Amino acid sequence: MSTIDLILLGSLCQSPKSAYDLQKQIEARNLSRWVKIGSFTVYKKVVQYEAKGYVVSETVKNGNMPEKTLYTVTPTGRECFREWMIRFSLAETRVFLDFNAVIVNMALLENGLAAECIKNIRKSIQTTKAQIAEQLPTHQDIPLFGRTILEQQFMLLETLEKWEDNFEKELKKEAGKP
Repeated sequence: MSTIDLILLGSLCQSPKSAYDLQKQIEARNLSRWVKIGSFTVYKKVVQYEAKGYVVSETVKNGNMPEKTLYTVTPTGRECFREWMIRFSLAETRVFLDFNAVIVNMALLENGLAAECIKNIRKSIQTTKAQIAEQLPTHQDIPLFGRTILEQQFMLLETLEKWEDNFEKELKKEAGKP
């Protein structure tokens, strides 16, 4: 069970979908920004769900369109989804930031390269914050649960900006620079 499983099974609880439709929904919701998932993984997961009895598949043809396989959640799948929701909501909150792997190894770099890495992190935070700031006004029509995730991410990025400013000041102080 993973975050990906919770997202995919939750989407199938909403309505039957093909693996392609699941992937498109992930892209439309910008979930790939926070969860690493590709189309091969989506397809592999729905096949696993079917083997476990969480979904059933049905091949359908619509007019001139090619056949596609739709996956529908079973009662066992819905119960599993409910259990995962409870388990995930009880789990320890963890914030994984990829750039922390850079920070923890910063002392191994010469000053110029370390400064470049810090600059890259700052730029990434600012760019992502600007992208979300652009999206917020245009997503007022999406349901509360989705909209609040964008708001949450924006607030976290604001905090990361403050953290990064403080980090740079501490580094300069440690290096004896004003």
